[in-house]
Amino acid sequence: MSTSTDVTFEDTPPSATAIRRARILASMPERAVLMTVSLALAAGLAVTAGAHYWWTVLPGAAVLTVTAWRACTPRTLSPRDAVASAIAVGGTVVWAIVNMAMAAEYLLVVRDPGFLTLSGLWLVDHGTTDIPAAGAVEAAHASSTMLPDASEAWNLKGDVVQPQGAKMLPATIAVGGWIAGDSGVLAANVALGAVGILAVYALARQFLSPMAALAPAGALALTVSHIGLSRPAYTEPLTLLLVVAGILWAWRGVVERSTNLLIVGSIATGATMLVRVDGPSYAIGALAGVGIALASVKADDRWRRSAAFAYIGWQLVTIAVGYLSVALWSTEYLERLADETHALLIVYTGLAVVGGIWAATWTGRPGQWLARLSDAIGRRGAIAMGGAVVAVLAVFASRPLWTTVHRGTETSREEFTNGVVESFQRAQGLPLEGTRTYAESTVTWLSYYLTWPLVILGILGLGWATMRMVRRDAPWAVFLGAVLAPSLLYLFRPSIVPDQIWAIRRFEPATLPGFILAAAAAAWALAALVRTDRGRAAARRVAGVGMLVLPLTTWFSLTPGEEYPVQGSVNVTTREMIGARDQLTSLCAIEPGRPIVLVGTSSHFGSLRVMCDAPVVLELGDPTAEELAQVADSFGQAPLVLTRQGDSVPWTQTPTAVVDSQVTHSAYTLQGIPHSLMNRNYTWYAGVVTQDGTVAPVPAGHSASAP
Repeated sequence: MSTSTDVTFEDTPPSATAIRRARILASMPERAVLMTVSLALAAGLAVTAGAHYWWTVLPGAAVLTVTAWRACTPRTLSPRDAVASAIAVGGTVVWAIVNMAMAAEYLLVVRDPGFLTLSGLWLVDHGTTDIPAAGAVEAAHASSTMLPDASEAWNLKGDVVQPQGAKMLPATIAVGGWIAGDSGVLAANVALGAVGILAVYALARQFLSPMAALAPAGALALTVSHIGLSRPAYTEPLTLLLVVAGILWAWRGVVERSTNLLIVGSIATGATMLVRVDGPSYAIGALAGVGIALASVKADDRWRRSAAFAYIGWQLVTIAVGYLSVALWSTEYLERLADETHALLIVYTGLAVVGGIWAATWTGRPGQWLARLSDAIGRRGAIAMGGAVVAVLAVFASRPLWTTVHRGTETSREEFTNGVVESFQRAQGLPLEGTRTYAESTVTWLSYYLTWPLVILGILGLGWATMRMVRRDAPWAVFLGAVLAPSLLYLFRPSIVPDQIWAIRRFEPATLPGFILAAAAAAWALAALVRTDRGRAAARRVAGVGMLVLPLTTWFSLTPGEEYPVQGSVNVTTREMIGARDQLTSLCAIEPGRPIVLVGTSSHFGSLRVMCDAPVVLELGDPTAEELAQVADSFGQAPLVLTRQGDSVPWTQTPTAVVDSQVTHSAYTLQGIPHSLMNRNYTWYAGVVTQDGTVAPVPAGHSASAP
């Protein structure tokens, strides 16, 4: 088969201009996916090298895009592709504009988007995420309760503070800061979520018609999970983009016999390690799926071997770079998660070695082993294997009926998590069982966002895809491997605090888009069973409309008899963490340029260090005048003291509040999508350390120029 990437059209357009326009429109989704993945990869590599600047990232992204441009060009497009692509891109642009206007202000470290957003803001003007302690290490020696870092999110390494986590997402959203300042950083993750929608569309049209492919893309766009995880800086939308793009390019690589496409796909799935330390869980599935596909596809054995070696090699290199990145720039974080991370890496490395050895044995007739299997078991056997996949997933769905999963109590982390879960249960009036993980309800979690009809269709679709794979439709192996491997892992053991929408993060990158795509495949396969053309067309229209309407039904909750019987999903209707930006702006304006002693509120440590660009010492106790005087001597200037407890420092006189602020975010719910808000109220007192160590209060409304 030819590997040419020339674009052709089924119906000859009337003019050369029409050809060019149709070609541009039809290929726009894939172009957007390629350019965004290239940008993210260039940003991730630059920050790994400690050289994250516009003049390294943007040219690097351009080089990567140009390198893969021809390989990733869609091969055969029709005029209907152009129309459908225009609809997909137009709808996605509207989605992006609306959600950018509703982007979160996640600038406090309540959960992961806090330190990820702040890391992105820091990278706008710096080459690495390492933040100089700037004298805070020496100043913290004044007291045993003073720290130059804060809990798990900000970790001291030498004389710098390292934000936890992998660095590709902060490096990518920092690009938004080069375009539109702080607002650009806050909105950038929405752009990544938008391109993820286009990736789902591009993958869907590998097995659906161009118009039909709009249904799964629209379904993802309308899920509360994709909206709610794209507005703050969660890592999952970028991971989704890499996973789905990796499936798309590997699928096409198998169909088109293109080694270059397979290489691009392997880099995309391997790059998940640059986004998350559990990235190998996605790479494992993709590698297994591609291996089965290449083993079974009817192609020259030399090409199959070289393609397999290329896929394994490039994916290994990318994962190694991701591991190196975390080891360099988030050292303590990697040490804390060493057991889990290394276990995944060992499994991945073992699979890569086995896959390489297996590929080396491909010297017989192409696709011989799967052909023999398919012939031996026949159509009924293929149906039985598909049924087995459906049965396994049905067992997962039934677990709430026959089991309850509990967490241990041996470690401090387990005890902490048990306490958090119990507090959620108490607030919602649920039975107090803090050790419950709710892992038996993982399929039910999917239904919160997709609804049960789509979940059931998704399960049937995965069974149908298995049948197609066994019946020698090799590309479905790529899809099944990349979707099922991480899905089964996290359906069994999500290992996450089980409140929503936090817990659905585990399923955003592969499971949710995978179930949606599988549901579309199942719906269209069922529609094909209708005997008449008119009936089939009507069934497909019903399926398409249903895929768009069903996620919309999760936006609202009806509770008759309540004071407010209709409630909306707050992750759709409100801006998360609104108020945080104004609060920090006010705090930074009190005494700009002074070092800060932060008393008792660790969530603001990184926020003040990044937003105020001043060294920060965290005081976990009540500082004495002598200790504060020593801090001032160490810094060489009088620091600003910030506290939310009016009696926690030695004031020279009774202080008055300088900042009163309210920050709003979604409530924590264990058995559904959040439909209510939580308000965090902050009252701040501020003062400047005097010569004897006492603290002179700053009057309300005070702001000063830098000392």
